[in-house]
Amino acid sequence: MRFVLNKEGRRFQTVASKGLEAVFPISNVRREDRGIYSCSYQNRSEPFAVSSPSDPVDLAVRDPSLPRPSISLSPTGVTAPGADVTIRCRGQRRDVRFFLHKAGDLNPPRHMDPAGDGAEFHIPTVGRQHGGSYGCSYRPRSEPFISSQPSHPVQLVVAEPSYPKPNISLSPSWGVSLGGAVAVWCRGQHRGMRFVLNKDGRCFQTVASKGLEAEFPISNVSREDRGSYSCSYQNRSEPFAMSSPSDPVDLAVTDPSLPRPSISLSPTGVTAPGADVTIRCQGQPWDVRFFLHKAGDLNPPRHMDPAGDGAEFHIPTVGRQHGGSYGCSYRPRSEPFVSSQPSHPVQLVVAEPSYPKPNISLSPSGGVSLGGAVAIWCRGQRQGMRFMLNKEGRHLPAVASSGSGAVFFISNVSREDRGRYNCSYQNRSGSAAASSPSDPVELVVTDPSLPRPSISLSPTGVTAPGADVTIRCQGQPRDVRFFLHKAGDRNPPRHMDPAGDGAEFHIPTVGRQHGGSYGCSYRPRSEPFISSQPSHPVQLVVAGESGPLAPPCLTSHIIAGASAAAAGLLLLLVAFLCFRKTRARKGAAPRPSSTSPMGALKASAQQDPVYTSIDEGKEPQTLEPDPGVQGLTYAELDVQVLQAKRGKPAPAPESAQPSVYAAINRARGAPQ
Repeated sequence: MRFVLNKEGRRFQTVASKGLEAVFPISNVRREDRGIYSCSYQNRSEPFAVSSPSDPVDLAVRDPSLPRPSISLSPTGVTAPGADVTIRCRGQRRDVRFFLHKAGDLNPPRHMDPAGDGAEFHIPTVGRQHGGSYGCSYRPRSEPFISSQPSHPVQLVVAEPSYPKPNISLSPSWGVSLGGAVAVWCRGQHRGMRFVLNKDGRCFQTVASKGLEAEFPISNVSREDRGSYSCSYQNRSEPFAMSSPSDPVDLAVTDPSLPRPSISLSPTGVTAPGADVTIRCQGQPWDVRFFLHKAGDLNPPRHMDPAGDGAEFHIPTVGRQHGGSYGCSYRPRSEPFVSSQPSHPVQLVVAEPSYPKPNISLSPSGGVSLGGAVAIWCRGQRQGMRFMLNKEGRHLPAVASSGSGAVFFISNVSREDRGRYNCSYQNRSGSAAASSPSDPVELVVTDPSLPRPSISLSPTGVTAPGADVTIRCQGQPRDVRFFLHKAGDRNPPRHMDPAGDGAEFHIPTVGRQHGGSYGCSYRPRSEPFISSQPSHPVQLVVAGESGPLAPPCLTSHIIAGASAAAAGLLLLLVAFLCFRKTRARKGAAPRPSSTSPMGALKASAQQDPVYTSIDEGKEPQTLEPDPGVQGLTYAELDVQVLQAKRGKPAPAPESAQPSVYAAINRARGAPQ
């Protein structure tokens, strides 16, 4: 066909074409070229038969002296399908008409007379077809084909329902100091997308990614970088169809002049599932807002206005998902993106029902002197866990163990170390689920300035089974509490307030399990973990009952179930140890030789190994003399040695075994 270009109704130019279209180029445009154009076509063989003219198009010539207008979208960011969108254009000239352009649209631009200093173009029900790049310009009414330069473009992006909303997070997440660095991470669910970071509703940065996420690094952070960020993603082939924006995240810049707040948990320690937990943040009380952060949480931090000098964040029903490390900060209301430094973190540890409660013990267990050393043992029932020691609800450094227990050493004990401890354990994977805490144990620090109390038994000597025994402790009478200790007992000591200058502990029906070495101490009420030195020990000896080990009181002339030779050697050992202890009390150091009983035992160790388990360096327990028998005393014997001598398997060292004693009449001399 032959195409005809018309300008304002007059034929302007004709072009013959072999295809479906024709081009009319105008080079070196002049003001005279502005105007209204239309076109038509006709068959070359029928010059007087022509098509109807096209809709007109305006050729407007830009005047660089006219200021560029501005353009804005409402709402900003990614728009949901079906939303009502307003595009507003503003200029600086009166008596003009505004025109709205969409890139790539062949239709004539929409135009509107201004209301005030601008014009508003409405799109009542947005669809994917409305997405694109928009700009606007204006033209003086006196020169309708002279135009300002177009505004900078804005992007109308319509959310694509098939694209799930991404997640956004900051690293680090708890505020950044001026001059520091931060990364904004955007994570989607489709690979090979282009990610768009928006700041305060405006496109801030774009990154193409081959994976599911993109990083937007910001180095040397300035005050201008603070603000509210969100992100979205789009297919590279559909630039105006995009996911809905992520929830916003605030980039707050840390001001070191703002004091750091404090944080606390209630209840403290390991929390039972279903419990009600309160996290309290305390700091500046004036015109601020508090924020609660959880490490690793991609959701925006919870915030709350203060009540007094702090804010309380409640977790009404705790579950495993709530476990983790928490911190808080605050921001002045006048500068919502300026933050204090975060508080020191606290750990919310949730008890795991499948983890049995561990046991805890102290070594030594009866108190520690200032400057001494103590070991706190925590024993569980699972291998390869991480053990946590808690002091009065606060977590101390954890210890990883390849076995089923861990030891926490405290050297050079100070008054600050005293207190109540418990322990728990958790999987090394970093889970915030842990065992329920152990029963508590008290670390009591001995103060040498407190006088040592005294202790006495009533009745004295060997006690008949079933008797009523009273253990009396006497010491400082004023405002103290007395404690009764039994050697080897891992249970907490019994305690009692004094009556007069002492306290009486009653054992109403004595059994073999009550036998042992007892001592007592006292603690001032004002300092419940400061103790006096323990009293000198007393021995509660229970008269024998029939049992698996033979009679507990072995006289010098018989040891049931053992050979005469073995019995003689054993009694020689007992006699020698008692003799050595007597000599030691008188100042004469024992010197075992090859002719002494101990030397004979050493020499015969090869032939009779039952005695090799005797520890020469360990002083045997020597009990108080029985007042009813002149010169009679008792020495505790080794049950493992006796069992082995009888051909029976030796009991485990930890197992509870009744005590076995040999009665030695010192008035008759050493046994033969």
